[in-house]
Amino acid sequence: MPLIQRILKPVRTIGFKIAAGYSLLFAFSFVGLTVFAYLFLETTLARQDRRMIAGEVESLQEQYRTGGWEAFYRRVTEIDSYRKNNPFFTRSLKRDGSDSLIFLPQYWKDFDLASLEKMDGQTPGKWIRLPNRTQTYTLEIFTAAHPDGSLFQVGISTEDRLSDLQRYKESFLVISIPLILLAAGGGALLSRRALLPLRNLILTMESIESGKMDARVTETFTGDELDELGRLFNRMIGKINKLIQGMKGSLDSVAHDLRTPMTRFRNLAESALQKDHTAAAYREALQECLDESDRILRMLHMLMDISEAEAGTLRLRIQELNLVQLAREIVDMYGYVAEERDIRIRTDFPGEALLVADADRISQVIANLLDNAVKFTDPGGEVGVCIKNLPGRVQIEVSDSGIGIPPEEILKIWGRLYRGGSDAHKGLGLGLSVVSAVVHAHMGQVQVSSAPGSGSIFTVELPVYEHPRLETAFLSEKPPSPVFP
Repeated sequence: MPLIQRILKPVRTIGFKIAAGYSLLFAFSFVGLTVFAYLFLETTLARQDRRMIAGEVESLQEQYRTGGWEAFYRRVTEIDSYRKNNPFFTRSLKRDGSDSLIFLPQYWKDFDLASLEKMDGQTPGKWIRLPNRTQTYTLEIFTAAHPDGSLFQVGISTEDRLSDLQRYKESFLVISIPLILLAAGGGALLSRRALLPLRNLILTMESIESGKMDARVTETFTGDELDELGRLFNRMIGKINKLIQGMKGSLDSVAHDLRTPMTRFRNLAESALQKDHTAAAYREALQECLDESDRILRMLHMLMDISEAEAGTLRLRIQELNLVQLAREIVDMYGYVAEERDIRIRTDFPGEALLVADADRISQVIANLLDNAVKFTDPGGEVGVCIKNLPGRVQIEVSDSGIGIPPEEILKIWGRLYRGGSDAHKGLGLGLSVVSAVVHAHMGQVQVSSAPGSGSIFTVELPVYEHPRLETAFLSEKPPSPVFP
């Protein structure tokens, strides 16, 4: 990576932008507040000086009213002992500007007092400003009048005021730099802490990209949106990993299970080629090959249905149906197979059981359960199919008096391509996987109760109402063909 890109990379990060934005906002806010405080302080001090001048003017006017100029002069000269602490400039003058007198001029050597004669300050109520010789501060003077029309002036130097404001500026410079640095550090710390879940998410995604599918985002337990995002990401990756493992296991199983029918398929064709070249021999071989291809296609279709159901994309044709009528048709179809094996099918149906579902998919569920019940029941046994109307749902119960299921196989029977029971009864191993997938696609539940030698009872419960998820289910233009075992 070029040097310039390595330098600019941290600048482009969200954390840097947040920290910089926080610091700039704090800096502008601090500077704005400081400027406002400075202007407020300056205005307050100026107003305070003018109030002091107004108070002094009233005091001198009162002295003049009680004793004339003599009392006026005495009042000014009597405070000479603490004049250094008295900021007032005092000057008396006639209305025509003659006979002016500046009291204690030694305290105002920094000002060109002679220029006052040239300034237009003979109007009562008027303010004039006399800058000092270095032009650093001014003498603010107010012109007042006695009742007889005699004029006098009272003023105050802005040196103390400007000194206070200068100390304020110096304090601002001393305080502002550490505060801005503290704001930058605080912004960086806050942004780093706030974006920690996002950085953990990035690191986890990089680990997953490198092949570590077991990597997970470290939870910060802050309870904010980013922490929730990390938890959702972990759950999503867990599901994806589970699906990948399931697909890998399914592909391994399919590859293993397809080896036998494909080998048999090839052997049938090879055997037909080695026999006499007669139409009957070829017809028989083709028929056997057709049966094997149907078996392979049936396995692949069932695997696709299971995968679509687990992914939530199983195509459903939702409609209102009478489950009793549907179940009777399937029982009648399996009645011939059961009769050949000397197995009695017992039914217990209500008058009707209405629900909103995909009739073809529900037929798959009942057919697969009934097929397993007949398959694993010994001759002379009994298979039961019962339908019950429960509050808000319909229950389908398929029982048998067959060989039962060992406890260690209860959880395994729902897996793809799992075959239980004796070798004589083994099939594709997909029937119960299809049952579970279709039932859960209809927002229902399926469970089994069984023990070796005591038969099994499979119970399916389906909601009778139209579930919101079913309302938005995929509708195929052409209904799928029922896939029976």
